[in-house]
Amino acid sequence: MKDFKAGGDINVGGDVYIYDNSTQHKLLITCTDRQLYEERLHRTAILSDERKRKWKRLGLAWLIVGSGFAAGAIWLQAIGQGAFSTLLLGLGGLTLAAASVKVIDEPTVFERRQLQALQEISFILKERGLE
Repeated sequence: MKDFKAGGDINVGGDVYIYDNSTQHKLLITCTDRQLYEERLHRTAILSDERKRKWKRLGLAWLIVGSGFAAGAIWLQAIGQGAFSTLLLGLGGLTLAAASVKVIDEPTVFERRQLQALQEISFILKERGLE
């Protein structure tokens, strides 16, 4: 916008849209081979970071929920309900494991987007005969 100079008043009868190419996304199909390889590395790193964040959140959930089950089991054991204590730990552990498998196995929207971009990069490189 700093190069935009007018000698006088500007009257426009409608809306004015100014497109700055620096904010436009570049289509993967228009990228060079080198840019595609760099984009693949970048998206793989982003995907890896997202998965690490997912594991950290899951680990925190394990800690909180597992501590709750353990506290409940200790309390039940202390009041003489040993069978219920065992049942709480067993069913709680199974529930926590099942929920963990679902969370880890199902990709987030962000992960799906990165995986789709990586797949598109792979297809483009195959079409160009580079893979």
